[in-house]
Formats: sequence, C-alpha cells, structure tokens
Amino acid sequence: MFTAVAALIAATAVPSVAQQPDEHGAQPASIDADVLAAFAQQDSADVWIVLDDQADLSAAAGVADWAERGQAVVDTLRGHAERTQADAVALLTESDADFTPYWISNRILVRDASESLADSIATVPGVERVALPTELAVPEPTETTENTPADTVEWGIESINADDVWSEYGVTGEGIVVAPIDSGAEFDHSALVDSYRGNLGDGRFDHDYNWFDPMADCAAPSLVPCDNHRHGTHVTGTMVGEDGAGNQIGVAPGAQWIAAKGCLYLGCPDVGLVESGQWMLAPTDLAGENPRPDLRPHVINNSWGSPGGTVLDPWYDEISAAWTASGIFGLFANGNSGPGCTTSGAPAHSPESYAVGAYAADGGIAAFSSRGPGPAGDIRPSIAAPGVAVRSSVLRGGYASLNGTSMAAPHVAGAVALVWSAAPSLVGDIEGTRALLGATSIDVDDTSCGGTAAENNVWGEGMLDVLAAVDAAPRAETGELTGTVTDADTGEPLGGARVTIAGPQHRSIVVGTDGTFTRRLAVGDYTVTGSAFGYGEESGAATVVADETTTFDTVLTILPTHDVRGTVSDSRGVVLDGIEVAIGRGVLPSETTGQDGGFVFESVPEGAYELSATGSGCLVPAAREVVVAGDAVVVDFTLPDVTDSHGHFCRDGGDVFIAGEDRLSLTGWDAVTTVTLPFPVDFYGEQYSRAFVSSNGVLNFLAPSPGGGTTPRIPAAAAPNAVVAPFWTTINVEATAGVYTGLSGEPGERVFVIEWRDVRPLSFEPELTFAVQFHEAGGIVFSYADLPADDPVALGLRTTVGIENADGTDGLQYSYRAPVLSSGTSIRFDTLDIAAG
Repeated sequence: MFTAVAALIAATAVPSVAQQPDEHGAQPASIDADVLAAFAQQDSADVWIVLDDQADLSAAAGVADWAERGQAVVDTLRGHAERTQADAVALLTESDADFTPYWISNRILVRDASESLADSIATVPGVERVALPTELAVPEPTETTENTPADTVEWGIESINADDVWSEYGVTGEGIVVAPIDSGAEFDHSALVDSYRGNLGDGRFDHDYNWFDPMADCAAPSLVPCDNHRHGTHVTGTMVGEDGAGNQIGVAPGAQWIAAKGCLYLGCPDVGLVESGQWMLAPTDLAGENPRPDLRPHVINNSWGSPGGTVLDPWYDEISAAWTASGIFGLFANGNSGPGCTTSGAPAHSPESYAVGAYAADGGIAAFSSRGPGPAGDIRPSIAAPGVAVRSSVLRGGYASLNGTSMAAPHVAGAVALVWSAAPSLVGDIEGTRALLGATSIDVDDTSCGGTAAENNVWGEGMLDVLAAVDAAPRAETGELTGTVTDADTGEPLGGARVTIAGPQHRSIVVGTDGTFTRRLAVGDYTVTGSAFGYGEESGAATVVADETTTFDTVLTILPTHDVRGTVSDSRGVVLDGIEVAIGRGVLPSETTGQDGGFVFESVPEGAYELSATGSGCLVPAAREVVVAGDAVVVDFTLPDVTDSHGHFCRDGGDVFIAGEDRLSLTGWDAVTTVTLPFPVDFYGEQYSRAFVSSNGVLNFLAPSPGGGTTPRIPAAAAPNAVVAPFWTTINVEATAGVYTGLSGEPGERVFVIEWRDVRPLSFEPELTFAVQFHEAGGIVFSYADLPADDPVALGLRTTVGIENADGTDGLQYSYRAPVLSSGTSIRFDTLDIAAG
C-alpha cells in the first residue's frame, strides 16, 4: 500500500499579522502552520484554498437512471463550486495568480502564491483555511516473486469463491466497469488488453474516456496508458486479469477497466489524486474536454493511503461522498502498518470509506494488515480479502506475487463487479451492497483490537465470500442470448467483430475467432447490433426468456473502399518526410510520409474518419475530419512550427553525433562544473563565454546549478534559467562514465560539443550517451548516440528536453516526460532569421 512521505494532517494553524478580525469582527480563515513555515523560508509556495461549504448531493443521489444520476451529481457539484468560489476566483484573477479550481472537493490550487496573497485569500468569505499540498509515496510491496503461468485460478480467487460464481451463475463481471486510481496500467499486457474498455478489437484502441494522466507522467500529452511502477498493473490484474493461457488472475475477468494515473513513479501528489477522483466522476477525452458522467466506472479501487494512525485532512471524504452519491462503489486498502491496533490508514479509516484488510492462504490475518478502530471509533477494516502472495500482472507482460492490503482491495473490487453483474438491481446501491458483503462474509472471532466476534477491528465483518453474496443478492430471472457474426458474401465468421446489446442490461462484446458470443442476461427485450471495421452495422431485436437460450445471428455486409492520400508540409511550404499519419484513431496501420512528403492509405472502407498528422516536439500536430465516399480522397496537411517568442524553432534530424575528447572533473549525483566556451555563444539575444554543466543532462549560462530534483516544464521561473537541456533528469555520472568536451571544424564553422557518455538516470540500469553541439555559425544540436530502445525511461519518460531564456519566461520545449527520443537521431534548434539566411 502507498504510505505517506508527508504527514497528511491539518497542521496547527497560527495567525499571521494579516489574520486578525476585520472591522466587523469577522475572523479570517486560518493559514496552516506549515504554510507559514514555507513562507519563512521562501518567497512563494503552492497552496490549497479550502472552502468551508460543501454541496448537498441528496437530491442528485436519488435519481434512478445511471446516466442522469451521474450528470445530476456533477451539475450540483459544479454549480455549488462556482457560487461558493466566486469571491476567491475574483481575487485570484485580479491578482493574476496561477490557479485551478476544483468542484469534486470544494477547493482551489494556487501555484507560486506569495505570503501577501495567502493573507488576502484568508480574508475572503467562505474560505476555511489555506493549506500546503501533500504527497504520498509508492514503496515496494513486502515481498516480490516473479512467476510463470499457474495453469489454474489463483488461490485468492478460489478463497473468495469467485470461480464458483463463474461456473454456477455464468457471471464473470459483464456489464461492469472497474477502475484503479494508481500508478497506471500496462494496457496491452496479455492479461489486461481484452478487458480494457478502450480496446475496439482488431488491434484498434480508443483511449478517450478510458485513460487519464493528470500530471502527464507517461508523456505530455499523455495519449496512451502506461505504468512506470507496476503497482497499478498488478492491482488491475487482480480485478479483471485473464490471458486465456493459464493466467486466471482476475476476480471478474468479464468486467472492463479504465484507469487514472493519480500516482507518479515516486509519489502520489494530492492534486493528482483530486484530479483523478474528479475525472472518475465525469471522464473526459484525452484533451480533458467533453466530460461524460455516463461513462464513469461502477467501482473504483484505491490501493494507497497515509501511514497507519494518521489523521487525514478530509479532502478525500468529499470525493468519496460524491462517488457514493453518483452510485460508484469506492473502496480503499486499509494499510500495511499492523499488527498494532489503531493503525488503519487514511482515508480507509474515514466513516465515508469502505476499507479492506488482508489475509493469507492459511486463513490467518496478515501481520502487516492494519487494525482499527478508526479515529471516530469506527470498525476498521470493513472486510478482509486475500493479500499475501497474490499473483498478478506486472510490467512487460510479466507476473509476480506481492503482499499488501493493496493486493486485498482489488479482490473486493472484483467481487462487487460480480455481484452487480449478477444482480443489476444493486448497481449504484452502495449501502445495500456494503450490507450484503458484510452479511455474507465469514466471521472470524478476533477482538484483540476491540469489537465483537461478528465485527471486529482485525477482520471487519470477516472474510469475503462472493459466492454467498451472489447467492443472497436480489437476482432477476435470466436466460442466454447467443449468436454468430458472419460475412454476408462468404458466410465465414467475423472474428473480432463487436456485438452491442442494449435493453434491461447493456453488454459490449468482442467476439472470438469463431465469430460467436454467449451472454446470460436478465429476461426482456433487447436491441442487438453487430459491427466490424470495413462492414456496415446491422441491428435487430431479440427477446431473452427465462431459463432458455435465444439465438440471434448477425450478417454484416462489406463496405466499398477508396484510397486516402495527401502531402504534409511545414508552415514555409517545405514537404516533410518521416511524419506519422493516422486514420480513424488507428483503424488502419499508420503511414509515414516519404521524401516527397506524401502518404497513402489504400482501400479505406467508406465512412467518416479523423485523419491526423504528427511530427515531433518541433511541429504542431493537425487533424482533419474526412468522409470516404466515391472517388479517392486527397487531404494535404500543413504542420506549423512550434516556436518560442524569440523566434526559435527546431527540426528532427539523423545521426550527426560528435564525441567529446577531454573529460571534465564531473562525477556523482547533482554535480556541476564550469566550462569555458571556445567562441561566444549567442543565446536569446545574449552572448555567453562560459557554461555551467551539470551531471543531470543539462547546462545553463548563468550560475552553478545542478538542476536536481523534479525537472520542470520549459519555460519555468525557478532556477536554473538560460537552460540548454538535451536530457534533463536526475543522473549519476559513475567512475566508468564521464562528461566530455571537444572542438572541431575551421574558424567560423567550429563546433563545440559537450557529451554525457555512459551515464545512468536514477533507478535505471542501462547506460545512455547523448551530447549538445554549439555551432559557431549559429544553431544548437542535441544528438543521441546510445539510448536503449526497449525502455521508455531511456527514451525520455522522466526527462525534459528543450531550451529556455535567462529569466524563465520564454523557451522551446521539445518534450516533457515523453518517451520520444531514439538513438541515431538529433534535434537542431535555430532561429527563423538564421534559417532565412
């Protein structure tokens, strides 16, 4: 389980000079002591403005329809936040502050706030307090064992009797969507890819509404799910994982999953968790636009929290309450701070939360499993589930056995998916589902931390038994709907076709290679729609009868096809080669432009598509809606340059690597040294004769700064400035590595190179080699000689690449935390006047 590295406590507030009653005697909001301490050490700090008034969601929670209920909750929260935050927003806008308002928890994040601004904020009506942001850590589980296929269901699945639910009721979680807020998920892992909601079949994916990376930890923009830790991939596998080849790791393999990356590689900032919690209530497209509350998940797993016994600022209670009001079942790992009492972590110990403890295969409670009671005397955990030696998916297609209440919680998330799939009348009934899970759990008498034999602070209400829960659930009469999707011309089955079923229950199925599907459904009338890429949709009506099998076959007709072709140019009309062009969000393999800038998609089925062209960090991507019908379609793209205010632009190039010759005295972590330049370097209108070179893949022209810690986006006001960053991240220059300089060429055409050779980023084993070239005639080139192609960290996943001016107000960022670099390539930065000359 994730444990806190910063105490998530509402620090004791003490008044500053500005925190005195106003002329009417009204008391201003409190400013937390740690905020005042931060201002005593620095000029500015990021702060939370916490509003004291929370929305009343009771009316919205009473709406019956799933989509309308979700929208009602979102509308209520948004409207309440807009009204109650209006005065604070007005002050911040007038102060030209950098701020983001949130509505799921009534608060505003202000970046780089000064003490005087904080004092002013504290006088605004409705503001309760001013607090510092906090962060949680991502520690390794207590044990790790890499595993091979088990060829059977995992012990945890058998222990809670999930496999019996599959066999006795034919229910595996169909129609239910689960979601982790975690370190992400490896969406194309063989055990996860089939259950990912963004999987359209035929190797096509749509990540809109299915993936959210609020801190752009996977890339910027973050367009594809990733997991740079493995924790989230493991958790997701326990909920839904199955690869069809012996790895039956998931409790509800028939359910679908989406994910929000609330945690970075090394921590979980509260702002990321708040944004993830808000996105879950109203998922958006990848641009963060067009929210769809109807696409929210049914179950959210939270395998993170604060240390045992910590009292949490109740920001997450507001999120949990909003989820519950919308019908989302949110649950939390109880913590790994046992075996002592009163060690339950936050927010698991909150009255709003449903908390999960961990037990082992021998039936004993895990020693690490946190115990209650909670701060308010509540029994914690709520229930216990398997959490020792839990085998599930990890990165790069692997499997591992891990320990923790992090591993127990997703067993319960999967169990809720099974119960709601078997008993749709319970969907959204959080109180009823909690009661059902508790009533059907297996009591374990352990009152060592208080409670009773039936409900105590070691086991909660006992050991999870999902078969008993489904047995006791108010299930409707069911029958089976089966059918085959075939090609109208050949009569052959269409493997990978999608069948959508709408009626008393909703199902979306990607059929197997034999084109068949079978689903157990509540009795009633349904509309069944078959679709496949390259074919027209076909719909029809089917009636499911109790204890009978209804057959509904779908025959699809292939569509006519036409070519789609075009040319890609830059803003000066120069054709661009090596540009990736995609059609229909990946319905066909992407094409790459040739030396003439041209591309062609052959035999595209008739229909409407989005056609997009993407270069690199040097060019602005473009997209166009096209309709394929009749003759060949011709679409030409112009990709504008990404420029800064000074007029810099960049271009990707090939292998122009020049090695250094003279080794600098630069070793270890966060080291810096001064280098005298052999000729003046013109940079943002200033000329420099020396550079301060850091071990961390960055140099600047102003002061000896290693640029350590979390690398910023470019531009950024914080030092260092006047930055040249070919691979800015935390790097160790070991004894076998080095940073070298070299000079080549004739006067007027000389090239001065600074090379980082065989260096290693933090927590990274392979060696990297890259360099900066300063050209006397003008221009700066980043070149990359050796970046292992099989690891995203080596390609820039935790890296900033770009240039920045002397006061951090202007810059050209090529990439930020995006794995877009590769060996044998280069990036050249020039100004428009140099290019014209």
